Amino acid sequence: MRGRFLGAGVAVALFVGTVASGPGAATAATRTPGAGVAFARARAQVAAAEAGAVSAQSTARTAAVVSGPVPKISLHDPTGDAFDSLGDPSNPLDDVTGAGMAQDSRGTAFAVTFKTTVNPRTQPTWLQGNAAVVWFVDTNRDDIPEYETYMFDNPDTGQLVAQVQALNATHPSCNAAFTLTAGVGYRLNAPAGCLPRMTSVRFQACAFFGGGPTDDTTAVDCAPDLDLSTPIVVNDTGRDGYWMLGADGRVYPFGGAVGFAGLVPGAVAMAPGRDGRGYWVTDFGGRVYAFGTARYFGGSPRLGAGESVSTISATPSGGGYWLFTNRGRVFPFGNASSFGDMSGTRLNGPIVASVATPSGRGYYLVGSDGGIFSFGDARFHGSTGGLRLHRPVVGIAPTPAGTGYWLVASDGGVFAFNAPFRGSMGAVRLAQPVDGLVAFGNGYLMAAADGGVFNFSNRAFAGSLAAHPPTAPIIGLAAFST
Repeated sequence: MRGRFLGAGVAVALFVGTVASGPGAATAATRTPGAGVAFARARAQVAAAEAGAVSAQSTARTAAVVSGPVPKISLHDPTGDAFDSLGDPSNPLDDVTGAGMAQDSRGTAFAVTFKTTVNPRTQPTWLQGNAAVVWFVDTNRDDIPEYETYMFDNPDTGQLVAQVQALNATHPSCNAAFTLTAGVGYRLNAPAGCLPRMTSVRFQACAFFGGGPTDDTTAVDCAPDLDLSTPIVVNDTGRDGYWMLGADGRVYPFGGAVGFAGLVPGAVAMAPGRDGRGYWVTDFGGRVYAFGTARYFGGSPRLGAGESVSTISATPSGGGYWLFTNRGRVFPFGNASSFGDMSGTRLNGPIVASVATPSGRGYYLVGSDGGIFSFGDARFHGSTGGLRLHRPVVGIAPTPAGTGYWLVASDGGVFAFNAPFRGSMGAVRLAQPVDGLVAFGNGYLMAAADGGVFNFSNRAFAGSLAAHPPTAPIIGLAAFST
């Protein structure tokens, strides 16, 4: 990929967009800074440290010893697509051929390989501060990097700068350890805790060589060329996670859950894939969008006047799903079977949530009044249908053994039926109402419209959107464990 940096401090954006896969062909624009912007920012931080404005040692964590994980090169780039725009054969250009990441308990490692590798500590262009490698790291797969990892020589001190810099200014930077593998490329190791624990990320590595970050003679090469990569597995040990679904169709992954770019217009509900690497999202018309490892089995059922799809549940095997409407009708797809529904029955409140039994041979529907409707091997253990509720019921989750279930109301109050009570938010004044509840570990999670997550289980809390409010209210929650 060939790119140039404009003069007057304006860098060319190297990322032009990405398309999310799925039957609905959902798309999202990528908004990421160019490598020149990242490098210029890094140099400005170093200059500030030299001027005494900040202390590089006091604001950056100590680098790890180079004994961390060995990155697997998972992104590849063709040779010969970079060029030496200076026209000087004595200036070797670092033509990127691949990039990779890895993470374990020791920390996070980054790697990049080149057609021609030089030693940054002795090569003149590097020593002049006119060469660098920058890795953009998108930890929550929203197409916007949360971290930049970079390396370049500081010409004023003669020292190689290797750091991980969080784009959130309140997060300290981390010094990274640098390793040169002659004839192959470079590797950086950041200490544990520098980046969050991740199962997968989207990332891109860019190298430039020549006249500096704002010089239009600088040559650039990246892997991948145009945008952040599709999700890459970097740590396969965390097998719990959850997603939140926004009213604008954006999905936010946490923990070991993998997210994918793309918006689903009119989204109303989502269902998780069993491996954490895929999910289904449905809109009010029953159009189903499959992401990642989740397979598409059909959708768009014929609905009556005033009828809409309100919830989706997947079979335990992931080989199918059910769509349920606000009137309680069921539409099975794939290996999902119909065990009955509420057709022809007048409901006191619309159906707002559903969940399959652990066996997949039954399901529960819940109405906004707390009425529970059980089908197949789902057993009825009670409901709030006869109670006067302060707030409507918005979610249901079965116990792991399927011997009971929990209900949650929008005020965070939890009702346990033949299930252990793990706690609730009923006595807490919430900024926004709770919108859903899912089983998690030995208990449950609930999510609020502002992206807050409340964990009442023995599994680790993996984060929320409380500090970074979503672009639209959260309307759905899904979780997985393997």
